Amino acid sequence: MIRVALFEDHPVVLRSLESFLNEQANIAVVFSAKTKSELYEKLNHQQHIDVVIVDLLGIDVRGLEVYEYLNKNYPDIKMIAFTSLASAVLVENLLAVGVRGYVNKNQDLEDLPMAIEAVYNGTISVPDDYSFLVKRPTDHHKVTLSERETEIVNFIALEYTTSDIATQLGISVNTVENHRKSIFQKLDVKNVAGMMREVARLGYLS
Repeated sequence: MIRVALFEDHPVVLRSLESFLNEQANIAVVFSAKTKSELYEKLNHQQHIDVVIVDLLGIDVRGLEVYEYLNKNYPDIKMIAFTSLASAVLVENLLAVGVRGYVNKNQDLEDLPMAIEAVYNGTISVPDDYSFLVKRPTDHHKVTLSERETEIVNFIALEYTTSDIATQLGISVNTVENHRKSIFQKLDVKNVAGMMREVARLGYLS
């Protein structure tokens, strides 16, 4: 049984989701929350949740903060974004902060339990329109970042500039840039969002 939590601030949508998901043979909705603070409090007192479904918009939510909080504090819980917003940039940013599934509210509702099962089993689930954002299967275990490269990706995650990183590590800006290029090559990515998605997946973020 996949144990699910819901974060949705529209009561009608929330009740419909709870009812629909509880009808699935392999899914149980453990709790639901209408506000960010309610979600955090319930997670703090709940021993085991496998998947949390999070609406991108909420009355007390700013940007991707809920996803970032969950990724940092509950890394073992798989996240699915369930939202009416749609764009490749949005989906890429969601993947970069650790989201494992994206379902648009305009999709067939049957897609949601399919996404839940997929992320529970360790795969990334996005609509076909955004499949190009998901890195093709590779031998991830062969990707190894050095200690210095790991330090740099963590500084980048904290939004440090190249100059800031150079100062913190006592190295030149050019050296930081060379490490950055090496990281991109090792991870086979083209931008910071792709890098953050991969290092989060590989467990390099502290």
